[in-house]
Amino acid sequence: MKIIGLTGGIASGKNFIAEIFVKHGAVIFDADAEVHKLLESDKSTIKEIRNSFPESFIEQKINRKILRKIVFSNSEKLEMLEKILHPKVRKKYQNFLDESKKEGRRLIMLNIPLLLEKKGYECDKIIAVISTKSIQRKRFLARTKESYPETFAEEKENLIKQFEKIFLKQTTNKDRKKVAHFVIDNTKSKDFAISQVKNLIKLLEK
Repeated sequence: MKIIGLTGGIASGKNFIAEIFVKHGAVIFDADAEVHKLLESDKSTIKEIRNSFPESFIEQKINRKILRKIVFSNSEKLEMLEKILHPKVRKKYQNFLDESKKEGRRLIMLNIPLLLEKKGYECDKIIAVISTKSIQRKRFLARTKESYPETFAEEKENLIKQFEKIFLKQTTNKDRKKVAHFVIDNTKSKDFAISQVKNLIKLLEK
Protein backbone atom coordinates (compact mmCIF):
# COMPACT_ATOMS: atom_id res chain seq x y z
CA MET A 1 0.00 0.00 0.00
CA LYS A 2 1.23 3.47 -0.92
CA ILE A 3 0.01 6.66 0.73
CA ILE A 4 0.23 9.68 -1.55
CA GLY A 5 -0.24 13.23 -0.28
CA LEU A 6 -1.64 15.91 -2.60
CA THR A 7 -0.49 19.45 -1.94
CA GLY A 8 -1.39 22.60 -3.80
CA GLY A 9 -2.47 26.17 -3.21
CA ILE A 10 -6.02 27.45 -3.06
CA ALA A 11 -7.94 26.65 -6.29
CA SER A 12 -4.89 24.96 -7.82
CA GLY A 13 -7.08 22.05 -8.91
CA LYS A 14 -6.34 19.41 -6.26
CA ASN A 15 -9.92 18.12 -6.27
CA PHE A 16 -9.87 17.63 -10.04
CA ILE A 17 -6.56 15.76 -9.84
CA ALA A 18 -7.88 13.64 -6.95
CA GLU A 19 -10.95 12.69 -9.03
CA ILE A 20 -8.71 11.42 -11.84
CA PHE A 21 -6.85 9.21 -9.35
CA VAL A 22 -10.17 7.82 -8.07
CA LYS A 23 -11.21 6.91 -11.61
CA HIS A 24 -8.01 4.88 -11.83
CA GLY A 25 -8.52 2.92 -8.62
CA ALA A 26 -7.25 5.12 -5.80
CA VAL A 27 -9.20 5.84 -2.62
CA ILE A 28 -9.22 9.41 -1.34
CA PHE A 29 -9.31 10.98 2.09
CA ASP A 30 -10.75 14.45 1.41
CA ALA A 31 -10.29 16.71 4.44
CA ASP A 32 -12.62 19.44 3.11
CA ALA A 33 -15.40 16.90 2.53
CA GLU A 34 -14.94 15.61 6.07
CA VAL A 35 -15.20 19.16 7.45
CA HIS A 36 -18.45 19.67 5.54
CA LYS A 37 -19.87 16.46 7.04
CA LEU A 38 -18.89 17.59 10.54
CA LEU A 39 -20.56 20.98 10.04
CA GLU A 40 -23.68 19.40 8.55
CA SER A 41 -24.38 16.46 10.83
CA ASP A 42 -21.95 15.99 13.74
CA LYS A 43 -23.86 17.08 16.85
CA SER A 44 -20.81 17.77 19.03
CA THR A 45 -19.15 19.88 16.30
CA ILE A 46 -22.33 21.86 15.65
CA LYS A 47 -22.74 22.50 19.40
CA GLU A 48 -19.13 23.69 19.79
CA ILE A 49 -19.36 26.01 16.80
CA ARG A 50 -22.77 27.32 17.86
CA ASN A 51 -21.27 28.20 21.28
CA SER A 52 -18.10 29.76 19.83
CA PHE A 53 -19.61 31.42 16.74
CA PRO A 54 -23.32 31.97 17.54
CA GLU A 55 -23.74 34.43 14.64
CA SER A 56 -23.04 31.57 12.20
CA PHE A 57 -25.89 29.44 13.57
CA ILE A 58 -28.90 30.27 11.37
CA GLU A 59 -32.19 28.32 11.19
CA GLN A 60 -30.83 25.51 13.37
CA LYS A 61 -27.72 24.87 11.27
CA ILE A 62 -24.23 26.21 10.63
CA ASN A 63 -24.10 28.72 7.78
CA ARG A 64 -20.68 27.98 6.24
CA LYS A 65 -20.62 31.23 4.28
CA ILE A 66 -21.06 33.31 7.45
CA LEU A 67 -18.59 31.15 9.37
CA ARG A 68 -15.99 31.57 6.62
CA LYS A 69 -16.42 35.36 6.72
CA ILE A 70 -15.93 35.41 10.49
CA VAL A 71 -12.74 33.36 10.63
CA PHE A 72 -10.96 34.82 7.60
CA SER A 73 -11.23 38.32 8.98
CA ASN A 74 -9.91 37.33 12.40
CA SER A 75 -6.83 35.11 12.90
CA GLU A 76 -7.73 34.36 16.54
CA LYS A 77 -11.17 33.09 15.53
CA LEU A 78 -9.65 31.05 12.72
CA GLU A 79 -7.35 29.40 15.27
CA MET A 80 -10.37 28.76 17.51
CA LEU A 81 -12.20 27.04 14.65
CA GLU A 82 -9.14 24.97 13.76
CA LYS A 83 -8.88 23.76 17.36
CA ILE A 84 -12.45 22.47 17.10
CA LEU A 85 -12.13 20.85 13.66
CA HIS A 86 -8.56 19.58 13.28
CA PRO A 87 -8.61 16.91 16.02
CA LYS A 88 -11.85 15.52 14.59
CA VAL A 89 -10.51 15.50 11.02
CA ARG A 90 -7.27 13.84 12.18
CA LYS A 91 -9.28 11.12 13.94
CA LYS A 92 -11.28 10.50 10.76
CA TYR A 93 -8.01 10.38 8.81
CA GLN A 94 -6.62 7.70 11.14
CA ASN A 95 -9.83 5.66 10.88
CA PHE A 96 -9.66 5.96 7.08
CA LEU A 97 -6.06 4.70 7.04
CA ASP A 98 -6.88 1.77 9.32
CA GLU A 99 -9.85 0.73 7.17
CA SER A 100 -7.87 1.10 3.93
CA LYS A 101 -5.10 -1.13 5.30
CA LYS A 102 -7.64 -3.78 6.34
CA GLU A 103 -9.19 -3.68 2.87
CA GLY A 104 -5.80 -4.11 1.21
CA ARG A 105 -5.96 -0.90 -0.81
CA ARG A 106 -2.96 -0.34 -3.08
CA LEU A 107 -3.12 3.42 -3.57
CA ILE A 108 -4.37 5.91 -0.99
CA MET A 109 -4.58 9.64 -1.69
CA LEU A 110 -4.68 12.33 0.97
CA ASN A 111 -6.34 15.52 -0.26
CA ILE A 112 -5.57 17.79 2.71
CA PRO A 113 -5.37 21.57 2.08
CA LEU A 114 -2.71 22.19 4.76
CA LEU A 115 -0.80 18.93 4.23
CA LEU A 116 2.60 20.66 4.43
CA GLU A 117 1.61 23.30 6.96
CA LYS A 118 0.07 20.84 9.44
CA LYS A 119 2.58 18.16 10.37
CA GLY A 120 1.81 14.56 11.26
CA TYR A 121 0.16 13.12 8.16
CA GLU A 122 1.75 9.88 6.99
CA CYS A 123 2.86 9.94 3.33
CA ASP A 124 5.11 7.72 1.21
CA LYS A 125 5.17 10.24 -1.63
CA ILE A 126 4.01 13.82 -2.11
CA ILE A 127 2.52 15.22 -5.31
CA ALA A 128 2.47 19.00 -5.76
CA VAL A 129 -0.31 20.39 -7.94
CA ILE A 130 1.06 23.63 -9.36
CA SER A 131 -0.81 26.52 -10.94
CA THR A 132 -0.25 30.26 -11.28
CA LYS A 133 -1.68 32.86 -8.93
CA SER A 134 -3.80 34.46 -11.66
CA ILE A 135 -5.33 31.13 -12.68
CA GLN A 136 -5.95 30.21 -9.04
CA ARG A 137 -7.72 33.52 -8.40
CA LYS A 138 -9.86 33.09 -11.52
CA ARG A 139 -10.84 29.56 -10.46
CA PHE A 140 -11.53 30.68 -6.89
CA LEU A 141 -13.90 33.43 -8.06
CA ALA A 142 -15.62 31.17 -10.60
CA ARG A 143 -16.12 28.48 -7.95
CA THR A 144 -17.62 30.97 -5.50
CA LYS A 145 -19.85 32.51 -8.18
CA GLU A 146 -21.22 29.06 -8.96
CA SER A 147 -21.94 28.39 -5.26
CA TYR A 148 -23.38 31.81 -4.43
CA PRO A 149 -24.57 33.43 -7.70
CA GLU A 150 -27.11 35.72 -6.00
CA THR A 151 -24.53 37.54 -3.83
CA PHE A 152 -21.37 37.18 -5.93
CA ALA A 153 -21.37 40.67 -7.50
CA GLU A 154 -21.60 42.53 -4.20
CA GLU A 155 -19.11 40.19 -2.51
CA LYS A 156 -16.51 40.10 -5.29
CA GLU A 157 -14.17 42.70 -3.78
CA ASN A 158 -14.20 40.96 -0.39
CA LEU A 159 -13.66 37.60 -2.07
CA ILE A 160 -10.53 38.89 -3.80
CA LYS A 161 -9.21 40.11 -0.42
CA GLN A 162 -10.06 36.72 1.08
CA PHE A 163 -8.19 34.97 -1.72
CA GLU A 164 -5.11 37.15 -1.13
CA LYS A 165 -5.12 36.38 2.60
CA ILE A 166 -5.34 32.65 2.03
CA PHE A 167 -2.76 32.72 -0.76
CA LEU A 168 -0.21 34.57 1.40
CA LYS A 169 -0.73 32.19 4.31
CA GLN A 170 -0.07 29.06 2.24
CA THR A 171 3.23 27.44 1.31
CA THR A 172 4.70 28.82 -1.93
CA ASN A 173 4.93 26.76 -5.12
CA LYS A 174 8.71 26.97 -4.90
CA ASP A 175 8.66 25.35 -1.45
CA ARG A 176 6.08 22.76 -2.53
CA LYS A 177 8.37 21.67 -5.35
CA LYS A 178 11.27 21.26 -2.91
CA VAL A 179 9.42 18.66 -0.82
CA ALA A 180 7.38 17.00 -3.60
CA HIS A 181 8.43 13.74 -5.22
CA PHE A 182 6.27 14.55 -8.27
CA VAL A 183 4.84 17.76 -9.74
CA ILE A 184 1.64 18.11 -11.79
CA ASP A 185 1.37 21.22 -13.96
CA ASN A 186 -2.29 22.22 -13.78
CA THR A 187 -2.09 25.43 -15.81
CA LYS A 188 -3.13 23.94 -19.16
CA SER A 189 -5.94 21.72 -20.45
CA LYS A 190 -7.76 18.98 -18.54
CA ASP A 191 -6.41 16.43 -21.02
CA PHE A 192 -2.86 17.53 -20.19
CA ALA A 193 -3.54 17.05 -16.46
CA ILE A 194 -5.11 13.63 -17.08
CA SER A 195 -2.11 12.44 -19.09
CA GLN A 196 0.25 13.49 -16.28
CA VAL A 197 -1.82 11.58 -13.70
CA LYS A 198 -1.90 8.43 -15.84
CA ASN A 199 1.88 8.50 -16.17
CA LEU A 200 2.24 9.01 -12.42
CA ILE A 201 -0.02 6.08 -11.61
CA LYS A 202 2.19 3.82 -13.73
CA LEU A 203 5.24 4.97 -11.76
CA LEU A 204 3.52 4.62 -8.39
CA GLU A 205 2.29 1.10 -9.11
CA LYS A 206 5.73 -0.23 -9.99
